Amino acid sequence: MAAELVTETKEDYLRAICRLEEKTMAKVGTVQLAEHLMLAKSTVSERLKELKDQGLIKHDRYAAIELTPRGQKVAKRIEYNHRLIEVFLHDTLRLSKEKIHDEAHKLEHAFSDESIEKLRRFLRYPKYCPHGQPLKKP
Repeated sequence: MAAELVTETKEDYLRAICRLEEKTMAKVGTVQLAEHLMLAKSTVSERLKELKDQGLIKHDRYAAIELTPRGQKVAKRIEYNHRLIEVFLHDTLRLSKEKIHDEAHKLEHAFSDESIEKLRRFLRYPKYCPHGQPLKKP
């Protein structure tokens, strides 16, 4: 069976799960994720089923959501892209910290791995994003 495409929306879910786990230091539940994404629980439940079917998460109806190694890899890659793009928008284009998050969110899915690596070199391998979060290459 060929691997299904991981859409931008699914990448956003994986990134949100990863960020919530890091923030709370605990496993994430469906209700917590729905609140974070500002979506209906039913909508989130449908997407979680798709993520589970693709092998990106482990999740049973009433259990916490757990990223699989593949899901973790996708989430970390998107998070890294986002933070690196924030560095570029802030340090090179001089956008304010208030604007860079939304702009980076629009761009994080569009960059190829090759482009991200070239951007990383162009920015001279930054260690932190403008918000002070560490930039760890996945």
